[in-house]
Amino acid sequence: MASYRVPYAELQASATPAFPVGRVVRRPVLSLSLQNGAKRLSCRAIVDSGADHCVFPRSFLQPLGLDPLATPVDMSSGVGSSNVPMHFANVTLDLQGVLEFSIYAGFTPGLEQLGLGLLGQAGFFERFKITFDYSHKLYILETI
Repeated sequence: MASYRVPYAELQASATPAFPVGRVVRRPVLSLSLQNGAKRLSCRAIVDSGADHCVFPRSFLQPLGLDPLATPVDMSSGVGSSNVPMHFANVTLDLQGVLEFSIYAGFTPGLEQLGLGLLGQAGFFERFKITFDYSHKLYILETI
C-alpha cells in the first residue's frame, strides 16, 4: 500500500458582499493528466467526496480527441444546476507519473466556470483510502 501526503491548495476567492476584501480558501486539489490514446491534457481537480463520478469541464473533450456527439450523455444535477448534460468517456488518469489508471469520466459545461475537475466516488475514491486533515492543511491518499 502506497501513501501520498498532499498539501491543500490555497486559492484566492474574489471579493463579495460577505467577504469585501476576498479570502483564501483551502481545497484538496490534485495536479494530474488525462489521456486518451496519444492525446494528453494537464489539469487540476478537486478531491470531492460529494461527487458521484470523476467529472471535468466539457471543453476538455476536444484536446483529448473525443467527439461529444459520439459519447453517451446523462443528465446531471449538483454541478451548477440540474439537468446539465454530461458526456461520458473512458480516459486514463495519470497522477504525475506516480500512478496511472482508467476511469469512466463525465465532461460537463457545468464545470467550465470552475475550470477544475472533480474526483469522485466512482473511479477515484474506490481506489484510495482518503484522510482529510484540514487542521494540518493536507490530505492523505493511500492505495487500497
